Amino acid sequence: MNVVAVNQVSLSLAAGETYGLVGESGSGKSTLSRLILGFEKPDAGEVQFLGRNLFRVKKKEMKEIRRNMQIVFQDSVSSLNPRWQIKDSIAEPLRNFAGLSYREEQKRVAYLLDRVGLLPADGQKYPHQFSGGQQKRICIARAIAINPQFIVFDEAVSGLDMTIRKKILDLLSEIRQEMGSAYLFITHDMDVALYMSQKISVMKDGELVETVEGIKSLHEFNHPYAKLLVDSLPPLHPRDRKPYTPAENAENDGQ
Repeated sequence: MNVVAVNQVSLSLAAGETYGLVGESGSGKSTLSRLILGFEKPDAGEVQFLGRNLFRVKKKEMKEIRRNMQIVFQDSVSSLNPRWQIKDSIAEPLRNFAGLSYREEQKRVAYLLDRVGLLPADGQKYPHQFSGGQQKRICIARAIAINPQFIVFDEAVSGLDMTIRKKILDLLSEIRQEMGSAYLFITHDMDVALYMSQKISVMKDGELVETVEGIKSLHEFNHPYAKLLVDSLPPLHPRDRKPYTPAENAENDGQ
């Protein structure tokens, strides 16, 4: 049986824009992000970044493109080398692309730690000495180290306490405004997508079923599956809970 992971998907991001991509597990969101970053090659189609097709550029050109594309993975623990001090993890992209002296590198690392709400002295520690929220901040510091033009956040705040999540989302918004970077923000949470994004696409079974640009409210969605995701959000207060009624023909998307 052949399974098409991503099919007939087209999207575009402008500088300084956050594009929210929402869908259930297995809908193709992470696969799409890996295609966009060039980690996977598509059977058809292309990815254009700054006017160049990622799958047709030369190796030397790809290194320069890589400098401007970063990602913050969902699992912070596995994306940090447990044997490296935090300062070395953050400094890795600087060593690969920036060509700084050791003193300049350490100064930049200290600045990045401070920028994400950690202490310069934390650079001497190892990943296991930090909480989940702090590990996420470290990954963000690494992603912004060389001022990339495009960053993918793959479930970057999932599993975090609400207060920590809010602080990280606000931090990401501040950084985006400072750097002018474009964000692809992948999440299961429609509320998070609305808080962060200027436009949101809903993905199901490898396809984009609806996109809303300039979105102000989740009630702007019209597709049955998108509405189902909105309706699945818990109310802010228990008194607003509605009696549970199973969604009929949800898998058929209203067809």
